[in-house]
Amino acid sequence: MKKRLFLFVVAALVLTLNVGVAAAQSEPFTLRLVRDWGYGNGADINGRMTLSVKGDEAKIKQVTFRIDDSVMATVSAAPFKVQFDTNNFKPGIHRLTGEVTTTTGETVFTAALVSNFLDKSETNQSLLKTLLIIGGVLLFSVGGQLLVQKKARNAIKYDENGHIQYGPLGGAICSNCKQPFPRSLLGINLVGVRMERCPHCGKLVQTRRATPAQLEEAERNSRPVTDEQPPVQTELQETKSSYEDSKFTDL
Repeated sequence: MKKRLFLFVVAALVLTLNVGVAAAQSEPFTLRLVRDWGYGNGADINGRMTLSVKGDEAKIKQVTFRIDDSVMATVSAAPFKVQFDTNNFKPGIHRLTGEVTTTTGETVFTAALVSNFLDKSETNQSLLKTLLIIGGVLLFSVGGQLLVQKKARNAIKYDENGHIQYGPLGGAICSNCKQPFPRSLLGINLVGVRMERCPHCGKLVQTRRATPAQLEEAERNSRPVTDEQPPVQTELQETKSSYEDSKFTDL
């Protein structure tokens, strides 16, 4: 029974995939909407847009672009596209379609693109919400980094040979104090840049994962010198020391 059910599910999936491929192949032309300048979040858009037809342009004679039931433009030469501004239309839901006339005289209608045109006030509100979300994430990340790194210096672990245990994220070298430290999970990841607070000097520095050789050299350079040479005595100090020792010499 289980085997039959499994075969039935597999057959249904294969049939669904075949139907999807056939549907895609039956649509030689599709619409593409690109934001040139303005706001876009899913179907919500505002600003200057470009609507174009994707397909074999050699087979296209003419394209008529429509918004709802109104003609936006008719283009008879490649590239088959039209630029428009959403602020020139009423806010709300709109259907964008294309009527393609081929070189053989056929007429093909593209699938509709449904977009929600926002007015400027709605756009500003959406932008404000987006900025608040981004700001909250950054604030949480920075706050978590500061909280973790506040006691990070005391939390650094060493192995039996006195080397720092860096963990799975590896280690970094502070660009300010040149001392090595383990990388944190709560580092601030910006565009192509990772910021972390150095547990030694407390500065927020840009970091990258250092190699084991670089970390070993940084540890060696940051260790204090413990093998101190005895101070050199002057001639007067040597004479005084010899006189003090002679007091306890048996004659």
